[in-house]
Amino acid sequence: MIFRRRHSFVLATALIFTACANVVAPTGGPKDSTPPKVVGVQPENHATGFTGNRIEITFDEYVTLNNASQQVLFSPPLANKPDIKLSNRTVTIKLKEELKANTTYTIDFGEAVKDLHEGNTFQNYTYTFSTGEVLDTLTLTGTVLDAVTKKPVDKLLVSLYRGDTIPDDSLFLRPCRQTPDHITRTDKEGRFLFHGLPDVPFLVFALEDMNSNRYYDLPNEQVAFIDTLVCPSDSAKLALMAFTEVDTTQMVLENKLVEEGLLRFAFRQPADSVSIDLSWPEVDSFQMVQVWSANHDTLRCWFTPNVLDSLKVKIQYDTLFDIEKSFSLQFKETQQRRRRSDAKTLKVGSNLQGKLLLPGDDFLLQFPEPVTYINKGAASENGQSRFEPADPYGMTFRWHREPEGTTQPDTLAISDSVFFSVRGRTHDTLTFIIQPAQPSDLGNIFIKVSPPDATQVVVQLLDNKDHVLDQRVVDTTQRIGFTQLVPGKYKLQAIIDADRNGRWSPGNYHRRFLPEPVVPFKNDLDVKAAWDIDLDETWEPR
Repeated sequence: MIFRRRHSFVLATALIFTACANVVAPTGGPKDSTPPKVVGVQPENHATGFTGNRIEITFDEYVTLNNASQQVLFSPPLANKPDIKLSNRTVTIKLKEELKANTTYTIDFGEAVKDLHEGNTFQNYTYTFSTGEVLDTLTLTGTVLDAVTKKPVDKLLVSLYRGDTIPDDSLFLRPCRQTPDHITRTDKEGRFLFHGLPDVPFLVFALEDMNSNRYYDLPNEQVAFIDTLVCPSDSAKLALMAFTEVDTTQMVLENKLVEEGLLRFAFRQPADSVSIDLSWPEVDSFQMVQVWSANHDTLRCWFTPNVLDSLKVKIQYDTLFDIEKSFSLQFKETQQRRRRSDAKTLKVGSNLQGKLLLPGDDFLLQFPEPVTYINKGAASENGQSRFEPADPYGMTFRWHREPEGTTQPDTLAISDSVFFSVRGRTHDTLTFIIQPAQPSDLGNIFIKVSPPDATQVVVQLLDNKDHVLDQRVVDTTQRIGFTQLVPGKYKLQAIIDADRNGRWSPGNYHRRFLPEPVVPFKNDLDVKAAWDIDLDETWEPR
C-alpha cells in the first residue's frame, strides 16, 4: 500500500510538471507604435556659427530612409540637393554648396525616416542652425483648405518670399520664378509650420508642385496665396484657400477607350465649337450613341462591341488647330472574356427618393448607358406598355401612372430583358414601389439671408454627401425657402458672388484676385416629415 501511494504521488507529480512544461507560442507582446527618437546630433541642434558641410543625426533604433531626396526639405532651399545616407542608426547629410552667411537654416524630414520593423514615421522634429552668430527663432503657422469644400489639402509646398526684397507692385503680376526664402509642406490636416524666421514681412504662397520643380508652371496645379504681406511677429494663424485657375485655352485632355464599347473625349473647356468626326465602316450590326456632358466638355461614345477592329478619329477646334489622330482599338477578345463581358447586367435606377415620388415629378427609369431597344412583347405581356423616352439619348424613360392623381402606392414590376443598351446589356427582374409624396411626408427649410453690401450671394442646399441639390441667388436681404425635401440631413453654404455670374469663380494668381469665399452655415439641418425649419436669425454670410 505504501509503495502504491508513493507511485501514485510520483505519477501525479510527473503529470503536474508535464502540464507545466507544455510549450506555448509566444504572443509577441504589444505592437511597437513609438516612432524613432533622436539621441545624438552633430553639430548640436540650434547651433550658431555653422561652417561645415556635414550633419549627423543618430536615432535610438535602426531606421530606414524613404525617398529622402524629395521628403527632406532645407529652408531656405538649396541650389544642389545634398547627399543623404543611412548607416545603421545614423542619418548623414552632406552639403554640396556653400551656405549663405548669417542665415538661419531649418531641416524638415517629412516622412523620410521610419523605424526598421514597424514603419513608424519620425515626425514633429525640426533641426535648426545658423551660419552666423544669431539664430532666428520666430515661427509662422497656418492651414491650407480647399476653397470650395473647406477640406484640408495635404502635401502642398508652402513658400515664403521676403516682402522687403520684392516690389509691392509686382508681387502678383510676375510668375513665381524667384527662389523662395523658406519652404515647408502641409500635413494631412492641411497645417504648416515655419521655424527659424526673422522678423520681416513675407509673401505666402502654396503650390501643388506636380512636377517637383518648385515653380508654378502647370495649369492644373492647385495654388493658394494671401493678398497681403504677413509678419511672424503678428502671431496670427493664417488660412489659405487652395484653388485651380481656369485655363481658357482649349485642348483635348483625354482621348481613350475607357472600356469595351465606350470611348471618352474630354476637353479643357466646353467644346461647343469642336467637331469630332468618327469614321466607322458600313456594318449593319454596328450602333453608336454620342452623349455630351451637361457642361459640354466631355463626350462619351457608346457603341456595339466586338464589331470594329479600328476607328479613325478627327478632332477640330478653334480653327487654329486641326488635330487628326488615327488609332487602332482592339475589340477582338477570347471567347472566355467575351462571355464574361456579356454576363454584365444593365443597372437600372430611378428618380425615387427612397420610395417617394416628389410632387409634380413623373416616375423616371435611369440607365447608365443609352437604351436602343425595348422588347415590347415582353413589356406588353406584363402590362407595362406606358414607357416613353424622356431624353434623346435613351438614358431615362418616363412611365405614366394610372390613374393620375392617386395617393396610393403603386408597384411597378418589370420582367427581365425588356430594355437593351447599345452595348447589348440588359437587366434582371425589377420591382419599384412608387409612393406619391404628400406634404406630411416632406419638410421645408426657410431662412432670411442678408448679402454683403453691393454683392450678391448664391445660397446652395447640399445633401449629407456635399452634393448641391438646389440654389438661390440673393442680392438683397430676403427670406428664401427650399421646399418639398425628403427627411434627412442637409447643409447650407453661400458663395460670395463678387463677379455676379451666379456660380463659384476660382481665383487667379497673376491677376491679383482670390477665389470667391464659400461660407458654410454654422449648423447642419435635420429635416423631418411635416415640419418646417424656419430659422429666426438673419444669416449674414461674409
